[in-house]
Amino acid sequence: MSITDVRTATHQQIADLQPNQETRDLLADDRIRQVMREAVASLDRYTAQYREKYRDLQERAAHARFQAAPEQQRMHDPARATEYARSAEYTRTPEFARSPEFARAAEQLRSPEQQRAAEQLPTAEQLRAPQQQQPRMAEQARAPQRGDFEVATPITPINPPYLWFDLMALGPYREPYFGGPLQPARVVHYGENVYLFAVLWRNPMSLLGGPSAAEVMAPFIYQVRGVSVELNSVTPGPALSPNPAAFGPDYVNIIPMRIPTDPRPAEGRPRPLEIHLTVDILGVGVGLPPFAGFASRWYRPDLQPGFLGFPDILPGIVEETPVRMLIYS
Repeated sequence: MSITDVRTATHQQIADLQPNQETRDLLADDRIRQVMREAVASLDRYTAQYREKYRDLQERAAHARFQAAPEQQRMHDPARATEYARSAEYTRTPEFARSPEFARAAEQLRSPEQQRAAEQLPTAEQLRAPQQQQPRMAEQARAPQRGDFEVATPITPINPPYLWFDLMALGPYREPYFGGPLQPARVVHYGENVYLFAVLWRNPMSLLGGPSAAEVMAPFIYQVRGVSVELNSVTPGPALSPNPAAFGPDYVNIIPMRIPTDPRPAEGRPRPLEIHLTVDILGVGVGLPPFAGFASRWYRPDLQPGFLGFPDILPGIVEETPVRMLIYS
């Protein structure tokens, strides 16, 4: 089904939002859920580090504004004199304590139909291991490594800039034999089961002392698509199009998708594919950032061994490139 604008959708259309059969089959596969759990764990580590970095930038910006004010004005304007103190105090306030309130507030914003739709896909909290479900304090974070997940635009132009959400591609993974463990692979045999994951991140930090992007966007419904190009003929390849879904109260959403590898390519003409992931948030309000985007970062999980004295290419982020893979016969 398709909903172009939630504001004009009927209650029945919203109530009918649920994963299609293929997505339900993937979510029932524990191998798929394990990849999703690992992605959530990496995003938790990154987000804790991001919170600390953003608070530090906020404090520096507040200090710079205070120092830039004329000295006489700082002395005679109590409001300006306390601006830095208030900003510094706010940036040091832990937001993890607000997480249950965030969840309840987001849930209250949904209609009953949207609440049912949100329950169809597993939340990030359900994917976390029991030890991860404890409060994820910033001091538990480590410095992000090259292979960690990262986030980008769109932004709200304040100082420091505020990141609302981002979309990233994760994969591909192949099933080497029926029921076998999933393995990172970009060169696959036709007919194999191959999977790609769309990873959505929303900013859990407060925006200008108000709700966070994760909170504002919680009741919204999004549509993720994978648009592919078959490079032998430069023609459209298979489309990956899971059903729309509601974000829900957490700040991570992961959508598994199967990449079709049929039909069999001709001998000597393997089929190279490029896959571009897009997301469109449906029915957004006036005055909010452009709630649509594409994945400018691709987490490539495979290890490429060194060649001719060059070092190994480790798993990690590839920027400003679509997902690339090859299907051979």
